[in-house]
Amino acid sequence: MYPVQLALFGAEALVMALLVFGAFRNRAQFGRAPLFVVLGGGLCLAAFAPWQVEVAPGWTLQPASAVLVGAAFSAVLLVYVVEGARQTRTVVQALAFGNAGLTLLALIIGQHLRIQGEQVPVTLSSEVLLREALLALASASALYFLLIALVLVYEFASRWMAALWPRTLVALCAIAAVDALAFTAIGGWGRPDLGRQMTAHVVAGLVAAVVQSVLIWSYVTQVEPSLADSTGTGDVSDVLHELTYRQLYEQARSRLTRDALTGVHNRGYFDESFARAVAHATRYQEPLSVVIADADHFKTINDRYSHLVGDEVLKRFAGTLVDVARASDVVCRYGGDEFVVILPNTALASAQAFAQRFQRRLRDQVIPPGPGLADIRLSSTIGVASLMEDGTGSSPDDLLRLADNRLYVGKRAGRDRIVWQDLPVSSAT
Repeated sequence: MYPVQLALFGAEALVMALLVFGAFRNRAQFGRAPLFVVLGGGLCLAAFAPWQVEVAPGWTLQPASAVLVGAAFSAVLLVYVVEGARQTRTVVQALAFGNAGLTLLALIIGQHLRIQGEQVPVTLSSEVLLREALLALASASALYFLLIALVLVYEFASRWMAALWPRTLVALCAIAAVDALAFTAIGGWGRPDLGRQMTAHVVAGLVAAVVQSVLIWSYVTQVEPSLADSTGTGDVSDVLHELTYRQLYEQARSRLTRDALTGVHNRGYFDESFARAVAHATRYQEPLSVVIADADHFKTINDRYSHLVGDEVLKRFAGTLVDVARASDVVCRYGGDEFVVILPNTALASAQAFAQRFQRRLRDQVIPPGPGLADIRLSSTIGVASLMEDGTGSSPDDLLRLADNRLYVGKRAGRDRIVWQDLPVSSAT
């Protein structure tokens, strides 16, 4: 009997690991929804499936708690190591919010059992459900702090451990032990075998932590080595700030990465985002295009009508790009009257269509420069390049240079045109 129980534990851990790491590995294709579903469902199952099984004479464990809670810890640490504090904070808040919300819903549903005349199973009562739901609610409240503590312990361990595996092992073991001690004590307070139960759950948690740390190390070093974030500095206070006050950081960062005149992103933000986008597209073999757009005759407009009118031209130009762009596209002011747009998951033909929509929308823009002066109608010359079709390799500089060269081909050919191929000047349209 006991070997069968232990084998089932192993099978459960294997299935959960495949679900967690598989959902994380395919996040670029499906987003993070599958990971949230797996972790949220696992935590709810752990909360409302408190039954125990005997794994040795006199030693019992809760399968759901031993396997599923540990999987949540390893998933959060994996997100932190690979993607950093920002995404970790999102995952932690989502898990704590979902777990607490579903527990509250269970408390409300349990009130059906208090209504007189309803048929209730012998083993189920409102008191039992209330006790388990309150325990689950306490677990949900503590979950947020445990997950934050997990990251902090990882960073604290980084002061003395340079390698990834020891840091993850220490962090997972510490939090697994605290979790096992705390919640075994809460759930089994007053039982004569409480000490044995605590020991069993701590040992199970430590064994799971060893396995999970190996899985995280294997994933980060073998599957996504280029995406591992520069975590592990040992600066706990900085990480705590990252995890708890991220909104203020994001607001400050947004001010630093936005162009003051047009409101779109600036050159520094483009350099950072474009390199990351090219690396991602190259790794996952996804299409990616870049568009460079120049405001035609901008210097003449500035000299003839004033810089105030020139500023209005740039604002209209940038605003039109933003209107045409999708939420996933990145619009930046590259410099002067040049703007660049990163188009993720966009092949060359679609990027060309984007440029055509922008040109048509821009031609509808009319700027009255002042009394007695003719209205200004805007136009643009655009260069387009695509990572896959143009075969520029994985270098962001090569792809940008190609789009820029095509922009200047269009300018020499008479402006107000789109160039997406390496054509002679006379053929550019």
